[in-house]
Amino acid sequence: MAAALLLSAPPARALKVATYNLMGYENPGEGPGLPSPYITSRQANFRTILAALDPDVILTQETNSQAAADSFRLDVLDLVEPGQWAGTWLYVNSGEGMGLFYKPAKVSIANFTGLSTGGPRLAIVAIIKPVGYVKNTAWFRTYGIHFKAGSTTTDATTRNTEATNLRSAINNAPLATVGPSFLVMGDSNIYDGTEGAYLRLTESQTNDNGRSFDYLALASPWHQNGLNSAAYTQCPCNSCSTTGQSGGGLDDRFDLALTSASLIDGAGLEYVPGSYTPFGNDGQHFNTDINAYGFNNAVGLTVANALHDAADHIPVMVTLRLPAKLATASQLSFGTAIMGAGVTQTLSVANVASTPAADLVYTLTGSGGFVAPVDTFTLAAGAAANLHALAMDTSAPAALNGAVTLASNDNDTTSKAVLLDGRVLAHAAPSLDSVATVASGLLYMGSQFVGGFTDKPLRVFDAGYGPLRARLSLTGATLTGDPRFSLAGGFGPVTFGSPGVTYTVHFDDTAAPPDSDYSALLTFSTADEPLPGATPLAPVTVELRAHVLSGNAGVGGTPAALRFDPPSPNPAHDGATMAFDLPRGAHVALGVYDLGGRRVARLADGELGQGHHVVRWNAQDDAGRPVPAGLYFVRFQTPGLTRIARVAILP
Repeated sequence: MAAALLLSAPPARALKVATYNLMGYENPGEGPGLPSPYITSRQANFRTILAALDPDVILTQETNSQAAADSFRLDVLDLVEPGQWAGTWLYVNSGEGMGLFYKPAKVSIANFTGLSTGGPRLAIVAIIKPVGYVKNTAWFRTYGIHFKAGSTTTDATTRNTEATNLRSAINNAPLATVGPSFLVMGDSNIYDGTEGAYLRLTESQTNDNGRSFDYLALASPWHQNGLNSAAYTQCPCNSCSTTGQSGGGLDDRFDLALTSASLIDGAGLEYVPGSYTPFGNDGQHFNTDINAYGFNNAVGLTVANALHDAADHIPVMVTLRLPAKLATASQLSFGTAIMGAGVTQTLSVANVASTPAADLVYTLTGSGGFVAPVDTFTLAAGAAANLHALAMDTSAPAALNGAVTLASNDNDTTSKAVLLDGRVLAHAAPSLDSVATVASGLLYMGSQFVGGFTDKPLRVFDAGYGPLRARLSLTGATLTGDPRFSLAGGFGPVTFGSPGVTYTVHFDDTAAPPDSDYSALLTFSTADEPLPGATPLAPVTVELRAHVLSGNAGVGGTPAALRFDPPSPNPAHDGATMAFDLPRGAHVALGVYDLGGRRVARLADGELGQGHHVVRWNAQDDAGRPVPAGLYFVRFQTPGLTRIARVAILP
């Protein structure tokens, strides 16, 4: 029985993380800012932009009050995707705030706080935890920035100070707690890649934990350089009709997203190459309006119009590929099988992270009597599960408890043991004995006068049956020879273990000629119980014998004592007769042996009733072959009496 695939929570899909300077966004009449009609008119534009952008996490600058943050969530985000958004907000100086908005179905937020960098505004810091991922190797930090604006040397110096302090804080973050990955995002106000602020964030230092990497290789100078036209984020309008916009067209790359080394190392949480997007910049609107010429090849004219009128920045977004997510059973049972069976179970291994998450890479190792395929397997996110045939070792009887261990690149489950169990049984052992394997035997019905025969029990066993032996199936019974023998009540197939099964043998002496021997062969067909690996087994055969005495039943009465009469005639040509008296019913063993002590013929071996018994040996062995001339010994044994007599067989 295979268990279901197990996963603590459905994982988030790849995450789209954006930053957007909203340009003085606040509710009417609260704090310094713009009048009521101004913010109201822009909300429709923001809804159009956010519907097209479709982020999972968005950091905002110039979200200038708690009421403004609430308005952005309620009047913009929730109207675009109702009920999907949550948010938090922080003052970063006396008149300005920054927000962090996210989808709780995709991520949770921890450790949201402000970080002083020595500039006019705090940076905001938070740990983003994708849903369904437990370990911090799948988390990332966001450092939301809004550095000092301005193009003077003093402004650049302030930005350098802010970047230096931010870099130091990231360098010294407790990686064991927060994980290695981070994004630096926001309005940097950096004019060129030669600025100290940019160099501090991206340069190699003795402590490189906080080093950031830039996906856009911009030509210098950054400002008003047509070679960089597709990277610009400020300003989407040239001659602006919206109050508060700086104007001048797309000619500066102020808004940026930088990543940690861990996001570009090819493993785990990872930046999706090519996903860095200055949203709405198609590279065809350098130094002019983002909706100029009546087209925008990146987002279409409707969204370009909204970007033109909403703010003096456009959003920047990156996509993070989440790590692979392993899902498989926790336990599989192989059930019960018989030695030599080929027994397998199918292990389903899935990568349940949503595309474009990382490929799941894993190996399988079997233990404890179980074998798994040896290879390195790869499974894309969203692909059908891999199905692996696991095998159980059935070479010997055993109760097996083992595992197959998956070693994978799932950050949360680098090693997972799937518990395995099964039971291997020895083949059944058809026998006339409960301990040793005895495949053939003799049931002597006795020597009786007509009317004196009684039914005899015949027991068949699964020799040595125990917890690690298969049960025995008796599938058929055939009688050949004298038709006077039969199974009382007939035969029905049966499967059993311990203590065995008992049949009753009947001899019908009606009109049987006296002073005669009668025999038949009873053969039981056998097999293992119906389990994997079951096979037909050797038959069990029982020779049935009876001797009908001449005269009338009851002559001579009940014998008074045990007595054995030696074989007669002796010597003999074609056989001899032995007689014995039993004053009460008892077990009798009577056999013929050669001079080497090897048994030649078994004449009786079982319970016989009281009375006078006569047994004839026809000078043949148990296989029905005439014995060579020579000297033989007859051994009679019953409780209270043992006798050995010689008999000579003449040529």
